[in-house]
Amino acid sequence: MDGTININQIVNEIEKLDYNDKINIMSRIVNLLRREDKSNQVYSITRLKGLGKNVWQKTDIAAYIAIERESWD
Repeated sequence: MDGTININQIVNEIEKLDYNDKINIMSRIVNLLRREDKSNQVYSITRLKGLGKNVWQKTDIAAYIAIERESWD
């Protein structure tokens, strides 16, 4: 064995603990997850500048706009 612990081994060890210790571990895991949660970060709209510009590099913008305007009728 290479010294790593897998999830099943961890769960087996947790099962041996009493109720309060299990709650303590669960609380600590929740706190770890909250610290790692990146979805609470606030992003600026300016970070989107230039995003997708490669999509338009080979497009004649004037021709594209003309085609779009024709489709409005």
